[in-house]
Amino acid sequence: MALIAALIVVTTLVVMTTGKAPAVLALATALVVAGLVGIATPAELFAGLSNSGVITIAAMLVIAKGVLRTGAVSRVTHLLLSGVRTSGQVLRRLIPSVGVVSALINTTPIVAMLIPATKELEQRSRIPARGILLPVAHATTLAGSATLIGTSSNLLIAGLAEPAGVRVTMFSFAPIAVPVAVVGWLVLTVTAPLLLGGRIDESERVLSWQAEIPISDRGLAVGRTASRLDVRSTAEFELVEIRRWGDPEDVDSVLEPGDVLVYRATEAGVRMLWANPVFGLVPQRLFRVAIATNEGRSVRDLEEHEDIVVVAAQTDRLLRDAPAQPGALCLVTADSADALGDNSLVALWRELSGKAPQTAKTWIAASILAGTIAAASSGVLAVELVAVAGAVLMVLTGVLTPRSAVRALNWNILAIIAGSVGLGTIVVRSGLGDYLADEVLALARGNVALIVLVFVVGTTLLTNVVTNAAAAAILTPIALQIAASAELDPVLLLTLIGTCISFTFLNPYSHQTNLMVLRPGGYSTRTFVRFGIPLTVVVAASAVGVGWAMLTFVG
Repeated sequence: MALIAALIVVTTLVVMTTGKAPAVLALATALVVAGLVGIATPAELFAGLSNSGVITIAAMLVIAKGVLRTGAVSRVTHLLLSGVRTSGQVLRRLIPSVGVVSALINTTPIVAMLIPATKELEQRSRIPARGILLPVAHATTLAGSATLIGTSSNLLIAGLAEPAGVRVTMFSFAPIAVPVAVVGWLVLTVTAPLLLGGRIDESERVLSWQAEIPISDRGLAVGRTASRLDVRSTAEFELVEIRRWGDPEDVDSVLEPGDVLVYRATEAGVRMLWANPVFGLVPQRLFRVAIATNEGRSVRDLEEHEDIVVVAAQTDRLLRDAPAQPGALCLVTADSADALGDNSLVALWRELSGKAPQTAKTWIAASILAGTIAAASSGVLAVELVAVAGAVLMVLTGVLTPRSAVRALNWNILAIIAGSVGLGTIVVRSGLGDYLADEVLALARGNVALIVLVFVVGTTLLTNVVTNAAAAAILTPIALQIAASAELDPVLLLTLIGTCISFTFLNPYSHQTNLMVLRPGGYSTRTFVRFGIPLTVVVAASAVGVGWAMLTFVG
């Protein structure tokens, strides 16, 4: 049975790594096959749907959206970035501050918020976003592993350990994760200016936005050409085609009501076009929006709320074909910010006039988050109960509407985590976990340092090729078995795994935040490898040293 389980697990991981099929489909197929061959019962395989870690993750997504909707994190970020002159100065200010926040709420919306902030900084102070986004994304990942609620993998580890009688508390991860994170932050601060340097070419503006401007029947443009109206080409925008009833027309065609002018532009160019009165557009508030998640949808799906109109996006495709990638930026119009808050695709938004959303609710949201952390840390109540209570309070106090709270739940991520729990069940129930644990113990021969080394190297390699949830689900039962056999503190061994799962620095597809900064920062896979190798080597060495010291002298 262990051989069949190994085949199922390896096949699933290969499919997830290569992207041949969606991760949710690969996991669901693995659970079905495991059930059919009798590895475990359906109740055991699908127990992830009621796992305490999954429930807590869902609740924390709601709490995080409530805090971010107040604009508190965004305002602090803009305050930190005021007056900076170099990328090194930016990193010294951002990394510790963002790191603390990342230990308390999910890192994905934080990075989504930082993308437009660094782009604004690039335009204002000529500090390239390329030198900031990747190191800050890595810094948030490192810091997220310091607490139970900082990352989904820690919550999953705690949920998987609970049935074995191992209790992981709010700050169980801190003794190993915090020193490693501090070392990693120092490496990022030193290496980023050296490896991600470069200057902005002042002589060249990149037309990275796709704008689609409709012609109203009352617009002055009707009956004229774009050239005659001086809206065909400037340094900020260039007309690439005119679409009439969905079909392309020549850019020199006489304009008719209902025509859509498709431009390549800078962000400033998009704003210039939208404000131009010749198109006859209805005056509305203009917002810059960061996409929250990618569920196979396009940026046009932002218009699921009838009051929202997508004007432009950072893409080279027509807006109807442009995927809604996490962290991608769009310019939209809306009657009010409420329409954006209720949209499932919207992570963060900022009105271009500078107004911040829901500021009156800042202290309410911050108090709920602080209360949730305090109650969960006390150990008096179960973490999942406290988290759900905090999510409910976000709605009852009016920070979020019920619809916004529901849409804060990322069902794709939750399904992957729940499926990963089932993958861990396959490892345990088939006996594969016992076999792997015996092999690790035989390899280490009872040497604590070698056990630590095996887990650090194994976790680091695994987390860079599959999701962190899958890595946690597979490694947690093995760690519990080894801890029992070698008489090691199981909590410390699990926290070592939780820390190393954050070492997703070599593969842009191994973590959500990596994908989010990939395009805005202009990075390639080669950039990730070149920048990630020294960071991975140093933090892995630090994890070995700290982990060995904790297990030897404390555990």
